[in-house]
Amino acid sequence: MTRQVTDIEIVGGHPAVDFVNTIQNWTTRDARDYLGGFADFLVWNQRVGLLWAKAVKHFLSRPAPEQQMALEAARALRSDLHSLFSALAAGERLPQGAFDHLNEVIRRTVTWRCLAADPQDACRSLCCLWEFRDAPAYAALGPVAWKSAELLELGETDRLKICPAGNCGWLFIDTSKNRSRTWCSMKACGNAAKVRRFRERHKTV
Repeated sequence: MTRQVTDIEIVGGHPAVDFVNTIQNWTTRDARDYLGGFADFLVWNQRVGLLWAKAVKHFLSRPAPEQQMALEAARALRSDLHSLFSALAAGERLPQGAFDHLNEVIRRTVTWRCLAADPQDACRSLCCLWEFRDAPAYAALGPVAWKSAELLELGETDRLKICPAGNCGWLFIDTSKNRSRTWCSMKACGNAAKVRRFRERHKTV
């Protein structure tokens, strides 16, 4: 059965990391992209709480060429975020070009970001909101781009890891107390490794 964007395990520990994990397998160039269309990108954002139904409906009403350009921009951003997060996980030098691209997306989407009184706190504190009325499809990149910047600036990036499975390469934030988590998911890669080790121990000569 073909997996859809709604079937992807959310295992990254942060929306920006899970966005990078919308590629089935980062260890090969032929891996499946779960963002097959702009609608998939919107559905994923709604699933992780970065967009809401009204915003999704608005962006789906934008012209098709505009949606396609936004999808290509989202994929390019994802690729650069993968470069940044992978470098952090491996302790390697961070690619400045990826930072430059993220900064560009942030600059282009700040128009639709605003401060407001938080209704969930009886309007006694401030929160940042997105106002997408009349916004182009590209504006949908705003929430994930800003979340990514938040993670890079304030998050526990020293806990970023890369799943070692040969057909995975997904990223995740290891929140275990002793930083002992190995796999992106025990349900998938972890279990597959256990089965493989069992078979190797019990294979006949």
